[in-house]
Amino acid sequence: MTFNARITLPAQASPGEIIEVKVLTRHPMDRGGQSDGKGGTVPRKILNRLTATYAGEPIFRLDMHTGVSANPFVSFTTRAVATGDIVFEWREDGGATYTRIARLIVT
Repeated sequence: MTFNARITLPAQASPGEIIEVKVLTRHPMDRGGQSDGKGGTVPRKILNRLTATYAGEPIFRLDMHTGVSANPFVSFTTRAVATGDIVFEWREDGGATYTRIARLIVT
C-alpha cells in the first residue's frame, strides 16, 4: 500500500506562540469483514494510532477505530518552543508503521 500524508503548519513561529498543525492522511481505513470472494473475509486494516513528538516530547496522540472515515484529517495545536522537527508516526493493523517529519522554524 502506498502511504501519503499532507502535513501543514506555519512557515515560522515566535517562541511561545500557539500554532495549529493539520494532518490529512491518505488511507482507505478498511473496516474488514466483507467477503473476499473465496469463502473468507477481508481482514480489518486501519490506521489505529497517530502520535506526534516535538523537541523529544509527545504532543499529540490519537487512537483510531473502525468508525474513522477513509483519508482521516486531524488538527491540533501546540506551543512553539524551539526550531525542531515534529515527528509523526502512524501505526497500522498488522504492525506496519509510517513516519513523516515536518520542521518547525521558531524565530
